[in-house]
Order: sequence, then C-alpha cells, then structure tokens
Amino acid sequence: MDPSSTSYIGHANSASRLPQSLALASWAILPPLHTLVLSNGMCIGSDTNNQDEYDTVIGLLVDALAYRILHLHVRLDSLLLVMQLNGVYHVHNQVLFRKYLRVKLLVHEFETITFSHVPRAQNHYVDTIANNILD
Repeated sequence: MDPSSTSYIGHANSASRLPQSLALASWAILPPLHTLVLSNGMCIGSDTNNQDEYDTVIGLLVDALAYRILHLHVRLDSLLLVMQLNGVYHVHNQVLFRKYLRVKLLVHEFETITFSHVPRAQNHYVDTIANNILD
C-alpha cells in the first residue's frame, strides 16, 4: 500500500493528570482498514490551556509526513481546536496563535487533510495511550 496515495485517519488526544499537572499528547494513525500504522506520544510538562491540544496535532502531522502520508483525516475530541483549524473561530491568544500557524504550515504539505470532532468516548484508543504514558 503506497502511503502517499492512501487516505489515513489520525486520532489525536491530550490528557492531563492532577495533582502533578502533567500534560501529555498522544496520537495514532490508521489506514481505512484500521490496522495501526503508528502511535506516539510525548509528555509536554505542565498542563497548559489548549497548548497541549496544538502540540498533539503538530506531533501527529509531523509523524504523518515522516511516513509520507499525504491524505489524512484528523479526528480530535477538542471541538474548539477543530473550529479554529477549520477557520470558524479565530485564535486570539499569542502563544496558541504561534502553534496554530505551525499547524497551518504543516497542513500545506498534505494533498488532502480534514479536521473533524469526535466525542471523547470515541477517541478511546489514543486516550488509552495517553493514560499509559502518564501512569
């Protein structure tokens, strides 16, 4: 299967844990048949206001491009982030805006890319990855 011509699904999630206030980004990429291509995650450090969601998307997009995946449907459980990435809402926070611009630069590397919202319960695979890393 040629990764550059196949349409993949990317699931992204961020998690935080109290009382440590640790934030974590995790993601997974699957082809249409839902066999795992890759999963990854990183500890971001302190829990931050929506910055972890942007870091998650950036990590997902960088990994997808490293695997020559050029057609991607990104599913996120953050409706705010989806609305910002789809141009419905503006990003006013300067720190978030820099991350938003980084995502937009990465988006231009794909032939097709979409961002859609999924309820957290349907994003359970990457939620499990996140919780395992935090544990």
